[in-house]
Amino acid sequence: MGRRKGEDTLAAKRRRMPYVAKLRREDPFKPDDAREVEAACRRVAAASEFMVLAGWREDSGYRVYHFTTWAKARAMQHWLDRSGIAHRPMPKLGLTAEEVAERKRQALAWGLRTGAARPIVDAYWQARHAGDAELTAFNAACEAAKAMGRPTEELQTTVRTLLEWARAKPPSSPAPDP
Repeated sequence: MGRRKGEDTLAAKRRRMPYVAKLRREDPFKPDDAREVEAACRRVAAASEFMVLAGWREDSGYRVYHFTTWAKARAMQHWLDRSGIAHRPMPKLGLTAEEVAERKRQALAWGLRTGAARPIVDAYWQARHAGDAELTAFNAACEAAKAMGRPTEELQTTVRTLLEWARAKPPSSPAPDP
């Protein structure tokens, strides 16, 4: 697929904006930090344009900010250095280990308190013994948990936790005859 003659390519933009400011950072920004950098770029560029690219080759590991004049690139570099934005923490991605452990604890407590643990685990094993695949059996257990009133967003965590608990729990032995 060819390019149209009037199309503004990255190479054309780089030729138009040869002056750069670099920020050494590969991690994503928090939304507030990203907005702050964007506002600084708009403020420095004023009425002209700017462009932000991930560095590659010799600029690998940098975010490269392109500007039309040397003074604007220098002002942005000064702001980047002074603000300390490169050393701000990255956003929290996913749950912490403590939060995961707490969700599992709550799921197990719910299963044991309501008596739902056995029917959920049984639904899984019945599907497995009927020849269903792992995912199909897991879905059957999720349906059992949903039918017992577990909220949709907690189904998978609950079923996984109850299945882990059932696998780790030693089987009940019959009471000895006196």
